[in-house]
Amino acid sequence: MSGIWWVSEAPCAGDLRFTPNDATADSLRTLVPLLQVCQGCPFRARCISLVQPHRSLFDGICGGRLWINGRIRASCKGARADERKAHAARPINHGTEAGARAHNRRGQTACSLCREAARLAQARRREQKRARGT
Repeated sequence: MSGIWWVSEAPCAGDLRFTPNDATADSLRTLVPLLQVCQGCPFRARCISLVQPHRSLFDGICGGRLWINGRIRASCKGARADERKAHAARPINHGTEAGARAHNRRGQTACSLCREAARLAQARRREQKRARGT
């Protein structure tokens, strides 16, 4: 199953109000009432991990928080600090098999370097398996 299966199950799925195009601080503050949708959401930490709002300088609602320019301006009731830290994305070691797995865990398409590293690692394992079988 894909690493981002939960996106379609989230209470905000398909609601474009959470990521408005007119990203001004005043317009985003009008989104605070939408944080109620996030209160019971079991995917808040995964949402933050996927979007990485602090790194992408995100504007909108993500993971039960209102983000303006990548900084939290408001949080839903029940938002916990550990949700932000539990899924904090570590840098991907590109060009490695582990990098390809990291992309997959994040629900991303692996970059060309990681895809190639994974392909080569799989070919080595197949070759080792053939060698043991003969």
